[in-house]
Amino acid sequence: MEFSIHVETGTPGMALGFPAAALRACAGDEVGLLLDGAYRGRVRLRRKRGRVFVSLPTYTLARELDLLDPENGRSILGKSCFILPCYAFGIGTVTFVDRAVVGGFSVSGLDDQVQVDCLENGHVLMRGFARRVVDARYRFSLPFPRMLTQDRPAACMFRIAGLPLDGPPLLVTMTMLGVRGHVDPSRAGEVAGWVCDLNAPERRVAVDLVRDGVVVQTVMAERPRADLLAAGIGDGQGGFSFTLPRDGSFSEPTEISVVLSGTALNLVNSPLAVSAPPAVRGVFDRLHGMSAHGWALNLTDPKRPVEVEAVCGERVLARATANLFRGDLLEAGLNDGFCAYKIDLGEQMLDLLGQEIVVRVAGRPGMVLEGAPRIATQNPNLLRYLKPGRGLDPSVLPRLRRALDRRVGALVLSIIMSVHDTPQEWLVRAVESVLAQWCGHWELICVDDRSTAPHVAAVLGAFARRDRRIRVLASQANGGIARATNLGLRAACGDYVTFLDHDDCLEPDAVYHLLKAARDSDADFIYSDEATTDENIDSIAEIKARPAFSYDYYLSHPYFVHMLCIRRRIAYEIGGWDEGMAISADVDFVLRALGRVETIAHVPRVLYRWRTHGGSAGHSRQDAVMQATRGAIQRHLDRHHPGATVSDGAGFNQFRVDWPAARGRILIVIPTKNKADLVRAAVESIERTARGEDYRIVVVDHESTDPEAIGYFASLGGRHVVMPYRGDFNYSRINNQAVRKYGGDAEFVLFLNNDVEATSAGWLDRMRRLANRPEVGVVGALLLYPDRRVQHAGVILGFNGSADHAFKFGDVYGPGDARVLGYNCSLTSVRDFSAVTAACMMMRRAVFEQVGGFDESFKIGFNDTDLCLRVREAGFKVLYDGHTVLYHYESATRSVTKQVMHPEDTRRMLERHAGILRDGDPFYNPNLSVTVQDHVLRDDDGCGRGAVRVVGLR
Repeated sequence: MEFSIHVETGTPGMALGFPAAALRACAGDEVGLLLDGAYRGRVRLRRKRGRVFVSLPTYTLARELDLLDPENGRSILGKSCFILPCYAFGIGTVTFVDRAVVGGFSVSGLDDQVQVDCLENGHVLMRGFARRVVDARYRFSLPFPRMLTQDRPAACMFRIAGLPLDGPPLLVTMTMLGVRGHVDPSRAGEVAGWVCDLNAPERRVAVDLVRDGVVVQTVMAERPRADLLAAGIGDGQGGFSFTLPRDGSFSEPTEISVVLSGTALNLVNSPLAVSAPPAVRGVFDRLHGMSAHGWALNLTDPKRPVEVEAVCGERVLARATANLFRGDLLEAGLNDGFCAYKIDLGEQMLDLLGQEIVVRVAGRPGMVLEGAPRIATQNPNLLRYLKPGRGLDPSVLPRLRRALDRRVGALVLSIIMSVHDTPQEWLVRAVESVLAQWCGHWELICVDDRSTAPHVAAVLGAFARRDRRIRVLASQANGGIARATNLGLRAACGDYVTFLDHDDCLEPDAVYHLLKAARDSDADFIYSDEATTDENIDSIAEIKARPAFSYDYYLSHPYFVHMLCIRRRIAYEIGGWDEGMAISADVDFVLRALGRVETIAHVPRVLYRWRTHGGSAGHSRQDAVMQATRGAIQRHLDRHHPGATVSDGAGFNQFRVDWPAARGRILIVIPTKNKADLVRAAVESIERTARGEDYRIVVVDHESTDPEAIGYFASLGGRHVVMPYRGDFNYSRINNQAVRKYGGDAEFVLFLNNDVEATSAGWLDRMRRLANRPEVGVVGALLLYPDRRVQHAGVILGFNGSADHAFKFGDVYGPGDARVLGYNCSLTSVRDFSAVTAACMMMRRAVFEQVGGFDESFKIGFNDTDLCLRVREAGFKVLYDGHTVLYHYESATRSVTKQVMHPEDTRRMLERHAGILRDGDPFYNPNLSVTVQDHVLRDDDGCGRGAVRVVGLR
């Protein structure tokens, strides 16, 4: 095809002119341009003097051209035209100089800058631009991008303005580069390698760490490396290492380059993807109860607690701060042990079963803690309650019943069930749960309280005909649950009686365990744990695991109604249920029974299943329940503790009892060494919140050396007593000496740490009122950390192997500063514990002296626990008061680490009190966890193995 070249003066590029007849088939002003078989888009046609001109692109070279009809894509010219000569292209010499490929060429019709590619094995090794030098001549210089190994030179081919060039490759070798280097395989947090100048091996070379084109770090390659020396590479001193920052900038895998400093020459293996060890290190240890547990530590700033969050899918479930204490973390040297977390998942845990839960740094989706994900599973000790008949093979039941009947002797349990218009399915389930008992020593007395639903009489009649132990009584009128229950009581023949709500059911071993406890303990009154459900009684919502009987706990929060049983004789003697009470008659019945029974036994097993639903009286009439229960408690107090008064507590079914005023001086003992700021805060808080009270403060100064402390203690002389103490630190001896020397005229002693601060008036008087009761030996308080979480709310024996504080690090206040009630309302109640902390502990001085004071062999730790246990052995109660709240800045004087580990004191406590540690803390249910987190159902095989706990009331 004939064509001509047309170059317009003053403009880059050129055009090809074709005879007009050659393009007669194209009627439009545009054609498609095909260069070397690649479509380059449409170009406009210019017609002039019988010729048609097509402009060529100025950025690319081509060997062949064709024009296409834009309507149908067919060739207009009929065949391609060879156009390379039009460009007058000529290649000059290409060489390797100063670690760069340098060359030149000449070409017409292109831009001032032309792209040049250097190819190796068909892949782009380098890319740059050639620049016009003069007229049609261009020069380029491409810095070589990477170092080479001895056995792998680079064979470089070239492409100029898109045109691949023929000819032999340019060979580039390691020797030509004059330097060799290598990046080691990636390790989290570090980039290491080596580099050697081949021309001057003893000269040190600098290398840059580059990210996104920016030099992040520069180091000198001067570290000794044995592998270099062994391989004879330089003098063996060419190693280097970069440490990646732990600021989160490298938390995700990131591509970096390691280059010869000031150049773009990459070492072998560069670029590569690296990541820093996360700024946070941590582990998701386990799901326990309704919480996620583990630890997390900010490695850059360990004293700055890490915020963590539990996530399911894309949903953030809850957050927590990793600042809790764990002994194993202390031993591992992780922030003095204060980097554990507990993320409370709450009731939503039931909706998460079978799903994956992840714990990560809050707000950082990529910073997932080790150990994640974990599958939310049902506690195996809960699963056994979901199996029909506990999964027992029906074929063994006859033999089992005979064995259990023998074990309970001749005792019989009367089960009284008041019935009124119960849904048929619920009523059948309730009666069948009695028929399914593994022990047959029972009778069921069903009292139909004038039901209007026709199925009630039919169902009860059918069951009575089926088993002669079932009797049905019919009320002549609907008289309410108390009257119906009394009708059943009068008809009962058993040794003990118990009560079953018509919409609940019994566990299959309920009768056996109640009668077995009665036979073994001869207790007058017995109660058990229970499971609560929603309307579906086969879906366990919560296990109510209770402590041994605590009288004050019951007054604060009537913590059991199901399942209880009492000697039938005593139930008769106290007149049964009060038929004048439409609600809370069961609580009133228990309170009146407490005035008559001698012993109360607790069976630490789930024997009862309580169906909670909208129609339950206790849930639908809360105001009436509070009023009726408050009245029942007040009548009980009037009968047995004149002058004591009851008022509403922190929440539903919570009450506060104020005991009669007590008189007598309080000796307040505050040991310290230095720490004038803490002692001042403690003393001034007492003066501020206990105005008008009769107390004497004794600050025991253990060899203070700080001038400020010495001056402050001297200033106290006019108001309080400062007692010097010399010798090794012995907490027990310090307090004993203070009581002996200054407690002669005091009726009460308050042991108080120097880092405790009171904020509310009335606390001192309240503790004295409780301690004044003759049956009470020790009273402890709710102590808070500065962030208002629990530091102390009672002591659990056997927890984590020895003893620990209950509810530690739990929240005390919720939204709107409402009190958090704690498990079974323990945080806001007054209740028995086996021990409380002497950080704030009040006793009558007579009790303190009766038990011999603190045992001075306990120099640092467990002296308060030992004292409390000896007080209990002497027959006194140890009470925790959830209404007395102070702040405790724990161990501000003595280190919270190894100085308070006190292994000798721990060993002595474990030996002296081995019995209670073996048998279990009576005021902590044995079905609850004794590791990691307290007051959650344990998930090992220890459930259901606890012995019956008996408490005497007289």
